[in-house]
Amino acid sequence: MYKTISATLFIVCFMMLSGCSTVLKNTSDLANIAVANDQVMSGQVAAVIKSAPLSATENLIVDHAINQYIGFVDKWKSSITYLDAREPIFAEFVSDYNKVVAQYRSVKEQVVTRHWGEYTEENRALLNEYHARADRIDQSVNGLIDAGKRHQAFIDALYLGQVLAGIASNLL
Repeated sequence: MYKTISATLFIVCFMMLSGCSTVLKNTSDLANIAVANDQVMSGQVAAVIKSAPLSATENLIVDHAINQYIGFVDKWKSSITYLDAREPIFAEFVSDYNKVVAQYRSVKEQVVTRHWGEYTEENRALLNEYHARADRIDQSVNGLIDAGKRHQAFIDALYLGQVLAGIASNLL
């Protein structure tokens, strides 16, 4: 029985050491997000995307995606570096983020890809840069989400350890 408790405590300590750091405290992640945010908020990204002749529907897709992003930033900018998976707001963050990602994909697939040949070489290079930056941000945010989930797993493991310790003490 003591071996089971020792093994559980070892697992809990390992989880504590390996998974509970906040991903977005990394300076390069924050700098990358800041640059991307400036490019979107200044209208630079929309201007490059709209430099090709777009239909009214395609313009609407771009505008909707930009508005979705702006709403996301306004809502989450103050808490992006601290999200607790135990709180209901964490699921809301993940849901809101997934909406932004879906809008990004819509713009990429329904607008940019369809008009790729109509962009200048310079704008294609900028669009590639934006895409690379978006991929790095997505990796960072998914890392944050995963860290939050690992934190929740750590809390659950602590609770399990308490339950097992309680069972063991009742058996002794």
